[in-house]
Amino acid sequence: MKRNNQLLVAAFGLLIASCGTGGVKKTPGGIEYIVHKSGSGAQLKLGDTALMNVTQRINDSILGESRKIVGAAIPVLISKPQNKFDLMEGLALLHEGDSATFVIPWDSLPVNERPPFGKKGDKLKITFAVENKFSASTQKEKDEKAIKEYMEKNKINATKNPDGVYIAIQQEGTGGTPNVGDTVVVHYTGKLTSGKVFDSSQDSTLRPGMPLEPIKFPIGQGFVIKGWDSGLKGLKKGTKATLLIPSTMAYGLQGSPPAIPANSILVFDVQLVDIKPGTPAPAAPAAAAPAPGKK
Repeated sequence: MKRNNQLLVAAFGLLIASCGTGGVKKTPGGIEYIVHKSGSGAQLKLGDTALMNVTQRINDSILGESRKIVGAAIPVLISKPQNKFDLMEGLALLHEGDSATFVIPWDSLPVNERPPFGKKGDKLKITFAVENKFSASTQKEKDEKAIKEYMEKNKINATKNPDGVYIAIQQEGTGGTPNVGDTVVVHYTGKLTSGKVFDSSQDSTLRPGMPLEPIKFPIGQGFVIKGWDSGLKGLKKGTKATLLIPSTMAYGLQGSPPAIPANSILVFDVQLVDIKPGTPAPAAPAAAAPAPGKK
C-alpha cells in the first residue's frame, strides 16, 4: 500500500467498521475483502473517477467517516496499483453501487507507511461504498435541471449567459461594465441551494474579527472561480444581482470542504460596487515597413 494508499488512508484521514455477509475474498495481490452490497452498475476501470463514501477503523475502533468529514462522497481516481498491498487493486474490482471492506494487517505495511495509531497484530479495515462514476457531461445536465428547479421554487427570473451562468438582476446600475484586467469591487453573500450561507462580505458572524468590506480583484484573470468572472463581466457598475453558478463553473468535483461539497451549485447575491480601470496592455510594436524593391 504505497503512495495511493497513503492518499486514501492518511491524507483522506477517513474510515468505518466492517462486518460483512458476502464471505471473505482475496484480491490477486492477497488483500482480503468482504462485499457487503453488490451494485448493478458498471465495473470501475483505470482512469475512472468514482464518487465514494469511505470509512475506516483499526480493529474495532472507528477512526472517521468521509461523509461526516467532507459532507459528501469523495472523488477517487482509479489508478494502477504500485505493489502487493495497494488498495487500487481492490477498488478496480468494484462496481457502481458496491460496498466492500478491505482488510490490511498493520504490520504488513512498510514501517514508514504504517499509521502511527497501530501496533503489531492490528488490522486496518477500510470500507468503500461506490455511489457512481463521475461524468462531466452528466453533471452539467444535473446542474442545469437543479438550477431550473431552484429558480422555479424561489421564483427567480434569470437569464442564462453563454457560459452557463444564470443572472438575475435586482437593481441595474448606471455605470459601465468591466474590461478584462479591471479591478472590480464586489460585496457578496454565497450560499448553497439548500440555503446554507458559507461566506459573506457583509456578515460578521461568518468573518469574526475581520473587517466587513467588499472583495477586490482583477476580473477575467483567474483570481476567482470561473462563474464569478463570467457572471460579473456583464454587470454595470452599481448593479445588484444574483448569480446561479453550475458546479462546473464553481469548485467542481473537488468542492471546497467542509463548507462546499463536491459538485455544488452556488448562489451568490452580489453588488458591483466599483470598477477601477486596469493597466492597459502595452501596444504591440509596429510592423517594419517593407523594404522598397530595387529597380
